[in-house]
Amino acid sequence: MRSVRIQAVDHVNIEAPLGIQDALRWFYGEVALLDELPGDGEELCICFTSDQIELRIRLVEKPKIVAVATRVTLAVPSLDDAACKLDDSSIPYERTTGITWTDRRLSTQDPAGNRVEFKTIARYRPL
Repeated sequence: MRSVRIQAVDHVNIEAPLGIQDALRWFYGEVALLDELPGDGEELCICFTSDQIELRIRLVEKPKIVAVATRVTLAVPSLDDAACKLDDSSIPYERTTGITWTDRRLSTQDPAGNRVEFKTIARYRPL
């Protein structure tokens, strides 16, 4: 299991258009470093996992995609490493900072146009 984690309370479900399965597998498997789950017989769904959370991508003729809303948040050990991976893959992204100095993210879109954010989780270190 790789160290990238899907950050969610429950499984994450998004949609994508039919015909871009290879691009989605490349983005979530090679760029986002998630592990793909073997198919469960449902041809129109691709699933990735981290820990016990799954990202399920339903392939439909007319997907409901809202590019401005965050659809997937991935917790990564290093934003710089994630930025290098996105740069190496020629994927555009934007760096954002939240209210606190620890809330830093990279925002991009997957091949279907769903908004994906990479973020780090700051850990408390005693002095």
